[in-house]
Amino acid sequence: MDNLKKILDDFLTDQKERLSKRTYNDYSNVISLFEDYLNSYAYMHLPAKEQDNFEEKAIYGEESYCEMYSIDQLSSMQIDDFMADFMIRKVMAEKYLMKKTATVMRRFSKWLKNNDYITEEKFDIIYSTINEKKDSLPKAAELSDLIYDESIKNEFNKYSSYEEGNYAVIKIKPGKLWVKDYMEAGEEIGPVIVPKKITDLAERDFFVFLELGKKNGKYYIVNSGNVYPY
Repeated sequence: MDNLKKILDDFLTDQKERLSKRTYNDYSNVISLFEDYLNSYAYMHLPAKEQDNFEEKAIYGEESYCEMYSIDQLSSMQIDDFMADFMIRKVMAEKYLMKKTATVMRRFSKWLKNNDYITEEKFDIIYSTINEKKDSLPKAAELSDLIYDESIKNEFNKYSSYEEGNYAVIKIKPGKLWVKDYMEAGEEIGPVIVPKKITDLAERDFFVFLELGKKNGKYYIVNSGNVYPY
């Protein structure tokens, strides 16, 4: 059975025949990042015994994950992890790349099914996982930039107190957010005053690290991290 490295290479070869040079470069970039993710993190989804086997070989540089395993070790959990964590936390991808990532992964999953690498059932699971993130990921990337810009605007103002935490968005009104720390039990915080363009993009249960300054019963963003979709 072909290993994942060959499967990824074959997919790109097939796409090169039908795509423009620019679009192919986008595909190649996304697949290269996906391969990087698989080689670095996919082993964590393996059973414990198999993780030990992989780590032992990887330590001595014998083989990468994509060289060791085939399509039977590709899961929807890995694809979700790649799109919703690796692309945000490690790559810090912007809106354009996030949109391309969803497009390429959808095409890849269809290609796997059409070439009999995966069953219809497995395709449905993988394709559904990708579709769940395809709209929220570009939003999250754009929202991260907007929230960062807002924090720069506010960071040198004076506040009566500060709060910080890993927050989930729990309520949204035009120009106002309410959040709650999802790492600790606590009360909701709000309103957090932001431009309407932020609340237009925000969704309930988006996660983000925030440092908030409080003034006159309202909160303002003074520092922030990446936004993650639910």
